[in-house]
Amino acid sequence: MKKIISTAIAVLIVATGMAQVKFNLIVNAQPPAQLSEWGNRREVLTLIVTGQGAAGNQYKIKTEIKLLDGTVIGSADLAKTPAFTLNSTGTTILVANDVMPLEFMVFTGKYRTSLERTGKLPADNYTICVQPVNIIDYGPLGESICKNFYLATTQLPILMKPYNEEVIDSKKAQTAIIFRWTPVVPRPTSPVTYRIQVFEVLPTQNPVQALRSNQPLLDKEIQGATQFIWQPQLPFLPYDNETKKLPTFIWTIQSLDIDHNPVTRTDGNGEGRSEPLIFFVNPDKNKKPGKGN
Repeated sequence: MKKIISTAIAVLIVATGMAQVKFNLIVNAQPPAQLSEWGNRREVLTLIVTGQGAAGNQYKIKTEIKLLDGTVIGSADLAKTPAFTLNSTGTTILVANDVMPLEFMVFTGKYRTSLERTGKLPADNYTICVQPVNIIDYGPLGESICKNFYLATTQLPILMKPYNEEVIDSKKAQTAIIFRWTPVVPRPTSPVTYRIQVFEVLPTQNPVQALRSNQPLLDKEIQGATQFIWQPQLPFLPYDNETKKLPTFIWTIQSLDIDHNPVTRTDGNGEGRSEPLIFFVNPDKNKKPGKGN
């Protein structure tokens, strides 16, 4: 009987100590769309845990991702998430990898599909809620704290120059062709590498066929910048004297992240490529491009 009473008192003491645990959650209102980028960066998510007088006690973090109407679309598998121990200083700083370990988060429906395909949730407003729970039956040990955040749609670069179907004089083209494009929006925290590719469109091809099957005349990676000057030094001549079709080219930009993976949109554009444009090089500045180029 004394043993039972002692055990009950010990459990009560532990529960009382753990009841003093408090969370203070700080979340960037517009964090990176790629959830794996949240990682160990405090500027994205910080959880400050306080529990004075409860040093040595353990707890787990119940994490839920919700829509603004309260619908839960993702939650932590508490059977797999790690346990944390309150330290003697009374304060612990945790980050996204601790609070929302992706390998132990379970998402539902289209949100799961989107994460599997792109590494992102669909662009929308969300709420993240965290709560301390005990490590045995996951009962609450403190209040649930929630913060809202917004995941924006990723806008891939828009090609600006040469603009679509622009005709460039061959003498200028041999010296330099200037390529310009807009950056990835919203701007990622890590520098984006822009891979510019230019393909020649042969007389028997349409531009898309050239893009998919030809070897690029230019294949260059530029980190951070949104302009590149190409000095092709190529002989730009009409394909034949009968049709006088102008040399035709198609160009595109592929956006790559810090791990050299394509920057993808939430709609599943897995290659991270911009919409391509074509341009012509005119050996005779008075000639207009022929049809079918």
